[in-house]
Amino acid sequence: MNRTTPKLRIYAERLIAYEMGQNAYSKSKPTAGFVVIETLNPHFGALMGAAGFRALISRALVLASAEVAWLSDLNVKADCSFEGLNQVEAQANPEEIATGGLVLLARLLGLLVTLIGENLTLQLLNNVNGFQLVPED
Repeated sequence: MNRTTPKLRIYAERLIAYEMGQNAYSKSKPTAGFVVIETLNPHFGALMGAAGFRALISRALVLASAEVAWLSDLNVKADCSFEGLNQVEAQANPEEIATGGLVLLARLLGLLVTLIGENLTLQLLNNVNGFQLVPED
């Protein structure tokens, strides 16, 4: 299974850093990557439907589980939140959780890029809560 690309990891890192800078709760939590995904839900859910975005997150979770094994312990609920994350958070170290969130977000971005293209994905992300991603050359 392919790993996440460096470009998508950079985008995911930027989104997570932005979330951590905007939200004091996220700053102290290793789950910031998961918070970003939940933040994207209403925006992309409106575009592709709640079930469509949930399906995309579920597929990203399967792909990311090949890189970060504990992600296979999670399920995506109907509201696009993550079932099992609290249990993992209680057992895993914060660095592992942060890495899992990063990989999952990068996989989700990769699927969005595949479906609608990089430019449109970045435009839509830039419209969400002031994220400012610039395409990498």
